[in-house]
Amino acid sequence: MILIKSPPQKKRIKLNGAVQIGSSSFFVYKDETGNTFLKTGKDERLQKHLIKNMLELNPAIIRLLKKYKIKPSIDTKTLKELSGGHMNATCNVAVGIYSMLSDSLKLETDKNTIKEASMLHDLGKVLIPSKILNKPAKLNCKEREIMNIHSTLGYEMLKTQKISPQTLELVKYHHQNLSHSGYPSPDNDSMPDIGIQIISTADKYSALREARVYRRRLSKTEALLILYKEVREGKILPEVYNALIKYVEKFDM
Repeated sequence: MILIKSPPQKKRIKLNGAVQIGSSSFFVYKDETGNTFLKTGKDERLQKHLIKNMLELNPAIIRLLKKYKIKPSIDTKTLKELSGGHMNATCNVAVGIYSMLSDSLKLETDKNTIKEASMLHDLGKVLIPSKILNKPAKLNCKEREIMNIHSTLGYEMLKTQKISPQTLELVKYHHQNLSHSGYPSPDNDSMPDIGIQIISTADKYSALREARVYRRRLSKTEALLILYKEVREGKILPEVYNALIKYVEKFDM
């Protein structure tokens, strides 16, 4: 891998995925000459250029935004916050859950796909209006409907890039659950697979452990109790929840 400070300004770039090095997440890009480089979510000019390119390449994104009367503006501040915090945390928890699963369940998914999807899962939020993302109160029905399209937006954006179908599926369905009461609606009755269960559970746990504008940061016990309720409701696989507990007991300080 060749690391360079920034991509050539006049060359088209593609997002190839995401990796975690130490405690930091990096997006992996490749330019048209084949050079690969890493960037965090802090390079605003690069992020805007790439996301504008995604919008141009996939008209389905614009149609979805028009349906919900959303102006196609890019909130790079959200991307910085996600890549520096929530996506990193979700990746750590997701890989932790995976590492604590039985060998038979590990065979049903791929660790690298789990890592990549957990670092890209909320990319679609860069197109959600900040007044909804940062509302210091409960969202109303219309706002919740708009918030819920972020996973589909992320999927449609990443479809234009060099992202594997496995990662794309996890991004699209990371808010789905075993009872099929999440979003978007699954394509078949067998959804969600173990990979989606891992990403979904990790996303929920890491979000509960973070302070939000509308609530305080919850303790490990509080977060686990909330997720245990979802186990009892048939939304989370018990084996995934038990793997989360093992990870939390050992690594979440």
